[in-house]
Amino acid sequence: MIKLTEDAAAQIKSSGSDSPLRVAVTQHASHNGFQYLMGFDEQKESDSLYEVRDVKIIVANDLLDILNGMEIDYVEIEGEDKQFIFKNPNDPHFKSPTE
Repeated sequence: MIKLTEDAAAQIKSSGSDSPLRVAVTQHASHNGFQYLMGFDEQKESDSLYEVRDVKIIVANDLLDILNGMEIDYVEIEGEDKQFIFKNPNDPHFKSPTE
């Protein structure tokens, strides 16, 4: 299951969308890492739907293993810039923030 920090959940909920949030991943060809995608969408038959911190999340069933255990956070990067980050232990290039 995907986890959301409080900050990530608050930012997603602030969009005001009633549609569930689709989370997806593709393998990035240039560096063999993962590229993460998010957007509001409707559930399809080939999706799983679950709720985390009052946010409805949909994931294609064929991506469940790759995304299992991933945490999405919303953090300050530089100055006042904020963005979502994806901490996925299944990504071969993942490094724990504590390392």
